[in-house]
Amino acid sequence: MATPEAPLREVLKSISFTQLPLRHIEPFFEAEKITTPRLYIYKRPKPTEKQGLPTYDVECLRLLALLKFANYGFDSVYTNEPDGSPNGKLPYLLLPSGQAVDCDGIMAHLEQSGHKLPESSLSSELAYCTMIKHSLVPAIRYIAWVDSAGFEAIGQNRYLREYPAVIQMALGWFKSNNTAHDIQVRQPEYGAALDSEVVCENAQRTFDSLLALLGDREYFADTPGLLDAWAFSCLNILIEAPVSSPIRALLLGRSSKYQPLVDYALRLMEKHF
Repeated sequence: MATPEAPLREVLKSISFTQLPLRHIEPFFEAEKITTPRLYIYKRPKPTEKQGLPTYDVECLRLLALLKFANYGFDSVYTNEPDGSPNGKLPYLLLPSGQAVDCDGIMAHLEQSGHKLPESSLSSELAYCTMIKHSLVPAIRYIAWVDSAGFEAIGQNRYLREYPAVIQMALGWFKSNNTAHDIQVRQPEYGAALDSEVVCENAQRTFDSLLALLGDREYFADTPGLLDAWAFSCLNILIEAPVSSPIRALLLGRSSKYQPLVDYALRLMEKHF
């Protein structure tokens, strides 16, 4: 039995453009072929600014450090558009085969490609990495997106400056509120009174632990590894952040007991970058 839509369907079939999706259409251009893997990371600051760090994003800087520690050959590509990533986030690694590997898969790729990092001699390495992720990373996010001076100098200037002013305001408002909410949810110890002093107290405990662990060694373990990548990225971002904050005053004060951590971060920067 014919349905009421049957006559209309037959008419549409007779129209030529309904056949177009079934035809093979040659692409206007081919994807660029590469011979060296490319790591896509958030853009560096304006070229006119004196800046040693290649990026202000913790994850991007951490992955840069890991690839360099592993002596993995790659090129860096700076972008503010994460859409090419498998998970929609930066950083990601584009391989010559055309495969895109997100940050969660990069360690597995290093192992498969023969660039696995040596086994760490530090049995508690993962515990220290978790400590940094729960204290220093939120502190940097707070400085960049929640603190008003930090948002203007870092969040807006380094992530949003290429957008029109109205889009900057909308994205900035969303990112600032979302970051504050996310920090409070993931770190309930901060409570409702989320401010720079509260964030600094948590970061100070991590500084103390890292300082005791580092001692007079070049790295936290025998060779640079996961913990060094986390510590290197967070410490260097805090060192170079163009904004005043209690955390930076604690780390960089004239008589700061954390000078060995500063020396450690700058030493790795000079040696590996």
